[in-house]
Amino acid sequence: MEQIEPKDGDFFEGVLLETFRDNQVSRPRVRPVELLPHWLKVEFPRDLREANPIRTLFRADVHVRQKHYPSGVAKGPLYLRAENSSIIKIAEPTTDEVQVARQRRGTISGRTYDYIVIPSAYDSFQRKLFRLRVVAYSSAKETARTLDIESTRRERLKLIADYARLRSEGFCEACEKPAPFIRRNDDPYLEVHHIVSLAASGADHPTNVAAVCPNCHARVTHGKDGSSYNFKIKNRIVEIEANLTKISSEE
Repeated sequence: MEQIEPKDGDFFEGVLLETFRDNQVSRPRVRPVELLPHWLKVEFPRDLREANPIRTLFRADVHVRQKHYPSGVAKGPLYLRAENSSIIKIAEPTTDEVQVARQRRGTISGRTYDYIVIPSAYDSFQRKLFRLRVVAYSSAKETARTLDIESTRRERLKLIADYARLRSEGFCEACEKPAPFIRRNDDPYLEVHHIVSLAASGADHPTNVAAVCPNCHARVTHGKDGSSYNFKIKNRIVEIEANLTKISSEE
């Protein structure tokens, strides 16, 4: 397919895009696969770039943009901005092994990443679980921090909540019974419970959250045995995470 030479202000519908590893920066990035030049970088949601393996394909409507200095002179190369509401995931790579970005802990910018390999020994559910687990742990905070940017914290909470729900496989992580009903999006309905509440400086961390049914959630909050039941949930999550760590280290 012949490539189009874009200019600032152009708009294209349904462009095929892929995640990739950039040689110049460590964070995962997105570029066009067809129609537009391969060198164009795409402004794309961070959670989608991190939660999906390298070479995952998407389609999205994109705008061509150009930054400028106050004088009006062009600043840097053209880039694309994807319309978030138009993004559709098309396919994941079919190779024997896939690479997943993992945010490096302890860096000042928080924008340094390492890459791990998820082997083909995992089935599709396990691959998705371990990919999301990598992202959840890399974005987690051991203790609550009031100085965090609110949008960053909301994003982190969502990632960790998504991971807890996936980890549960549709079963309450307290009573181990199936979710009471199915949501409109076909996911099992489970509520995310912080074992040590955020109000009590609980951590935004996979070991501090459990996907539980509404009954168990209410039991912890209002039940006479709420404290002891919460302790039971805590021990169960510690055991689950220890087992997942063991599985991942054996591969």
